Amino acid sequence: MFDWNLKQEINALAATRKRNGINAGSKLRVLAAESDMYVAMVDERVITKIGPRIDVGNIIPSDFHIVAHGNDYCVWEKSGLRVPEPEGRR
Repeated sequence: MFDWNLKQEINALAATRKRNGINAGSKLRVLAAESDMYVAMVDERVITKIGPRIDVGNIIPSDFHIVAHGNDYCVWEKSGLRVPEPEGRR
């Protein structure tokens, strides 16, 4: 198994996915697709940016906050919104 010191970053991404109920059937909406940046919103709850561009302009709504970031990526989550866990998974 390879770690490359990414355990903390992967855990943050997995926690965001679980907290927001993101799954294979989640709805994806592309907000930007350019040569140095790709931004997409998932289920209107999470926004992901990949690519080397740092300045994303006004693409990210003000009610989203950063929950994970690293080399050429950033993830925002809608503030105050949590999806309840299904019964039996608590």
